[in-house]
Amino acid sequence: MDLVEARSRFPILRERTYLFSGGHSPASSAARKAVQRLTDEWTYEIADLYGRLREEQDAVRGLFADLIGASTDEIAIVESTGMGSNLAVEMIEPRRGANVVFDEWSYPSSIYPWTLPERAHVERRFVPARDGLIEVDDLAEAIDDDTLAVSISHVTQGEGFRQDLGAVAEAAHEHGALLLVDAAQSAGAVQIDVHQQGVDFLAAGACKWLLGASGLAYFYANRRHLESAPPHAAAPGSAGSHHPAHSSAFEPKAGADRLQTGIPNLIGLAASRPGLEMLLAVGMDKVEQHVLDLSGYCVEGLRERGLEVLTPAEPERRGGVVAVVMEDALEAEAFMAERKVDVFGGHTYNSTLRVDPHVFNNRDDLDRFFEVLDEYLS
Repeated sequence: MDLVEARSRFPILRERTYLFSGGHSPASSAARKAVQRLTDEWTYEIADLYGRLREEQDAVRGLFADLIGASTDEIAIVESTGMGSNLAVEMIEPRRGANVVFDEWSYPSSIYPWTLPERAHVERRFVPARDGLIEVDDLAEAIDDDTLAVSISHVTQGEGFRQDLGAVAEAAHEHGALLLVDAAQSAGAVQIDVHQQGVDFLAAGACKWLLGASGLAYFYANRRHLESAPPHAAAPGSAGSHHPAHSSAFEPKAGADRLQTGIPNLIGLAASRPGLEMLLAVGMDKVEQHVLDLSGYCVEGLRERGLEVLTPAEPERRGGVVAVVMEDALEAEAFMAERKVDVFGGHTYNSTLRVDPHVFNNRDDLDRFFEVLDEYLS
């Protein structure tokens, strides 16, 4: 699939300039068709559908595994990025005297699980940014032999800064620490190879750059951690063999299957599968090249207008998120929305406007954004 065909599959672009894939991707025509297909089966062929629950789930697991360089048995379907982040933390023994390292932009759902009572004794270390960047050397300096994990966002939501996963993993593993990655703002926008880059755990929601639905996410755990970890919860869905309910016997399934505790979100799976198929059909190398071209074009245009851009210009240090300082970001967002240009006006960072171009966008979309931005600034 080429970029022109990918663009043609998003009906919203016939009416609006949509530039906020880091918040929620729009539904593609393929996703709409898949949801209708699932609804029809739910209505008329429910017995057959019930028999294919595992088939639907495993197909999506396999597609996401292919996208990030993992194996299907290392992927679990969960309900949110935050759920995946919590799962990763639960699978790490919180020994006394230990610490965990974050950077100052780590997402809250990566931090909060470490504040719960059973881990309150674990020291939390935050590495500050330097000149708008999180340097690997600064992270490495904070890591020692008592570090349990380094927990970071691959691409930060408020700045659009991209971490070098391989370099961070190397710094962590040198001291026996694990790398936990929130990939909500990177998976589907830039290439990831969890095995090659040394990632231990990764979580990403389907509804952003992965072109899927909300209420569904993907959790990756390297196989070596799954083999020794207890299941998330003892339930029929995670059992390798069934015993009478009154029996004390419970044998968890191998791999990430032990984390699947019940019936999957079939509508979410149906809506999310076409997005993964589209990204793989285009090729993540081409997707990343296109996204970096658009985000670079956006950064350049914003700087030409004298605005303070938080996102690095260097392509290896950014993904698709572009953040620019604007004290009146909410007003700018509303102004643009009235003119059918969709961006994000700092509901989390109140003085930041975000522009998130993706595979279905092109430079014409950004030129339209700049046209409306100039109108607003004037």
